[in-house]
Amino acid sequence: MIRVLVVDDSRSFRKALSLILARDPEVTVVGEAETAEEALSLLPGLEPDVVTLDIEMPGMGGLLLTEQIRRGFSARILVVSGLTHLGSRTAVEALLKGAHDILEKPVNLDHNPLFRSAVLRKVHELAGMTGTPPALREQLQDSGGLRGRSFPSLLVVGGSTGGPESLSALLGKLAGVSIPPVVVVQHMPPAILPHLAERLGQAFGFDVRIAYQGEALLPGKIRIAPGGVHLLVEKREGGGLFLRLTEDPGRGSHVPSIDRTLESVARTVGSGSIGVLLSGLGDDGARGMLALMKSGGETFAQTPETAAAPSMPSAAIGLNAVRHVLPPASIGMALAGWFGEKAS
Repeated sequence: MIRVLVVDDSRSFRKALSLILARDPEVTVVGEAETAEEALSLLPGLEPDVVTLDIEMPGMGGLLLTEQIRRGFSARILVVSGLTHLGSRTAVEALLKGAHDILEKPVNLDHNPLFRSAVLRKVHELAGMTGTPPALREQLQDSGGLRGRSFPSLLVVGGSTGGPESLSALLGKLAGVSIPPVVVVQHMPPAILPHLAERLGQAFGFDVRIAYQGEALLPGKIRIAPGGVHLLVEKREGGGLFLRLTEDPGRGSHVPSIDRTLESVARTVGSGSIGVLLSGLGDDGARGMLALMKSGGETFAQTPETAAAPSMPSAAIGLNAVRHVLPPASIGMALAGWFGEKAS
């Protein structure tokens, strides 16, 4: 039985969400809380598997509650919040602080079957994640062989559930370093992605933006795949790399697909590329990492034990598609040493 604690300052929304969850025979709502402070008082006794929370609440608020849960409890965190401009920015902060996933709060909950199915699916997914979500470690493990290679032409980073927190840890170690062009494919609601780009740029001083059709890939620039389309890397006749966005569904259910981006990079860049696969549910990215490694590129995956959702990096490791397995901050440290040496 999946135990859920519902946290929201709206009594009507708490009741409506609790009713949705109660319809699933495998889910039980063990409690409701109106404030973050009340939720903290209930957590030790209720021991929920999943906490659904609004991040815009009076008092302590959802951001501090997210930090407290990640610090002291094993519960997974599903943010259910209105994605207004302010709400989207706050949602990004919650994800960077360790919230596992996010859903947009619908305007009309009574007549929204898509939301009902989505919230139950995400609760099941989060509850099915094994182990206690750990704090990200920063120890540097062996990543020998990197510095014998030339400065790379492209770095591709993929992530899903738990990915923003890991991406932040990685980029934090690259701040102030000369970097190649970077492409990020992160599964999350499209409305949130521009705010993620803005927040990462502010935090680390990079030029981070949502990718657009035909854009040239340039050193020092980080481009994030937009929602609803696949992002492919192609090469111009003169040799420069550029981005192509396509709605072609292809295989798989993820749009954008990390696999499709990595496979395009394997074809166009090959040995001059680096692939990094961070925290996430499912196996998107595993086949792409294998294609990249076979083309001569370097491949990194987040240590599953440090991932909020370990199945994505584990899938790539299981395919023998990863040369270096490190915590995200250590991946950043290894890349920073490599980039710094070659740039100088």
